[in-house]
Amino acid sequence: MILPESIEDFGFPITLAFSQDNRVYLSERITGRLWQIDHENYRLIKTFPIVPLIGHHETGLLGIALDPDFESNSYIYCYYTTGTNNKDFYNRVVRIKDDGSNEQIILDNIPAGMIHNGGIITFAEDKTLYIGVGIPNEIKVKAQDINWLGGKILRINSDGSIPQDNPYPNSPVYSYGHRNPFGLAFHPKTKKLYICDVGPDNNDEINIIEKGGNYGWPEVMGISKDNRYINPIKTYTPVITPTQCTFVGNDFYFGSFNEGSVHKLTLDEKDPAKVLKDEIVYRGKPFGVIGIFHSPDDYFYVTLPSSIEQLSK
Repeated sequence: MILPESIEDFGFPITLAFSQDNRVYLSERITGRLWQIDHENYRLIKTFPIVPLIGHHETGLLGIALDPDFESNSYIYCYYTTGTNNKDFYNRVVRIKDDGSNEQIILDNIPAGMIHNGGIITFAEDKTLYIGVGIPNEIKVKAQDINWLGGKILRINSDGSIPQDNPYPNSPVYSYGHRNPFGLAFHPKTKKLYICDVGPDNNDEINIIEKGGNYGWPEVMGISKDNRYINPIKTYTPVITPTQCTFVGNDFYFGSFNEGSVHKLTLDEKDPAKVLKDEIVYRGKPFGVIGIFHSPDDYFYVTLPSSIEQLSK
């Protein structure tokens, strides 16, 4: 067991990242602190210069991801919101060494919002980095603008360059028409990216991402008969706020912030776009689960607003 059953007193933990040699990293949203944690020790790696805001907001240090070659290069990728206030703030993705040194900006000036800020990142098998970016309601129409980075799934190389096979030349935009993607995970067999996209008061969506695909926001939500838009494989009304997710075999797990739960979607092995069963496998307090994570030693963990909890196998 890499971590104890419960760790408390963290400042809104967001993402856990596990290395193959059993190192664990944690991002704290409201403090901007990045930690290495284990059973007995917490090592502060870096405190990022996040935007100083008060009141309800979804900014700060959000998603983190370990380089696919982490065991040899020690690179950690971090998405955070910076600036002096909500008039000039923006998101950026940086790369640092695991001792906090050698910070390099990988992608800068990503549009930010007080809410619908996105911020989850993950690597694909081809070692490209995928980034989920939300979009505020005030400018939601720009989710349909492929020249605007908000309301998108972005894809870049690990050094920040643009992959030559992206759908739009010299652009990190990979798919568009998203509202607030806050969970990204790749299917282990099909290698397709599945995301959790948070709806307004209806139609949370679980989507499979296609290159250059338009997912409809704000023109449509949920299942549409308009073939210009790609339909989700699962929706939730009223909304449950689906959060960070992971695959274990053919099963797709994701957190629900509103329910304080973890859902397990059993997918059809022959057609992984078909959901055979949706069951709640963990239920905590209402309003709480920020993400579900699966460790190399086969334990599940959830991040909650002030703690990390281990789930039964």
